[in-house]
Amino acid sequence: MGLMSAGLKRLVVGGVGVLAAIVGVVIAGIGIVEHVGFDSNGGLKPYGLQETLPQMVASFGANARVVEIIVGSSGVYYQVIGADGQLHIRDYSIIESEIDAGTYGYNRKTSTFVRAPTAAESRSAVLTLGQVDPGVVDSLYRRVGFPRQGSSATLTGRSWFLESGAQPEHRFVAAYSGGGLQRSQAAAPPDPKTATAPSSTHATTPRSSNGSKPTTTTVFSFTTTISSRSTKPGKLNSSTQRLVTCIAHAQGDVTKIAMCQRKFVP
Repeated sequence: MGLMSAGLKRLVVGGVGVLAAIVGVVIAGIGIVEHVGFDSNGGLKPYGLQETLPQMVASFGANARVVEIIVGSSGVYYQVIGADGQLHIRDYSIIESEIDAGTYGYNRKTSTFVRAPTAAESRSAVLTLGQVDPGVVDSLYRRVGFPRQGSSATLTGRSWFLESGAQPEHRFVAAYSGGGLQRSQAAAPPDPKTATAPSSTHATTPRSSNGSKPTTTTVFSFTTTISSRSTKPGKLNSSTQRLVTCIAHAQGDVTKIAMCQRKFVP
């Protein structure tokens, strides 16, 4: 009986120890899961606009001008021009890294980068952080029937651009407040580095000369040209090095590659 009690006690203590270890991992904010058969966020709560927008306001002020906001499946990416006149790029994301063979760790991470804005970026920054509603993206997703996973909403100028892998043939635009929601023929949101701020969110459908709707085919491609201005042959400048590293970590994810191109200007 004594041996049975001792064995049972060791089993209970061992179970408590395992539970404590699991709780410790959760508190640390790192989910360690098998790479196969789990969602892309490793079970961690994804960043959203409602959580991150107040943090941005606290850091840069309600009057910071918005160049671009991208709300993705696992994070939110901001480009804002602060009171100092600099472009502040902040990326709220979930980072994946391999802990052991076939086992991956996930961690919520916030990174910040600062550079001078381009002339086009300064022109496109017509809204302030204080004008953006933290709940607008969730509201738009519900109205168009987009799931959170696999969808994205991009704010540039005065309008949102919505797209989703669940419904790749359907894209929408809406005013920054969520009003004026309608279908869009655009293949992608405007790039604030080159585009001027749109005056409205109206989407037009091109027509052929006989008045019928033409058939269009959209081809998605990304081309990144990297040139080095370093005086030493074979050396890349720091900005280009960051761009190369960022694209490598994107692992072919088109949205992440586009964000790398906007974040680091060679």
